[in-house]
Amino acid sequence: MKIKMNKNNFKKGFTLIELLVVIAIIGILASVLLVNLAGTRNRAKDSAIKLEMGQIRTAVESFFLTNNTYVGACGVGTDCVTLQNDITAKQGGTLGTAPTFTTSAWCVSATLNAGGGNWCVDATGYAGVPTAVTTCNTAVKCL
Repeated sequence: MKIKMNKNNFKKGFTLIELLVVIAIIGILASVLLVNLAGTRNRAKDSAIKLEMGQIRTAVESFFLTNNTYVGACGVGTDCVTLQNDITAKQGGTLGTAPTFTTSAWCVSATLNAGGGNWCVDATGYAGVPTAVTTCNTAVKCL
């Protein structure tokens, strides 16, 4: 007995193996993407920390113009405190050393997420990653 093979007997579509291969490829690509997103998210938070540290500089200098001293620039209820709280609560950073303020100088640092290290700003106009572990020294400036 002969079985007639007709082109119309074969249905068009994907085999189970082809579908499994495509699903596996999509899974691999998704896992690579998720790994890269974590690093990108931390770098974005670091950018926000750097931006807010610049805003702290603006708030402190504005306080100085009004009061002719830096002492109290990050006192309760000031913009400086609000920005510091945002750095720690929303961006995941921590203040590196206690903010230091004298009548004529100031220094604030925050720990970054992605590469570690600290970002420091001070009254001299410095904004960057200091070379020393302790970021605000007794001269109230970034090292």
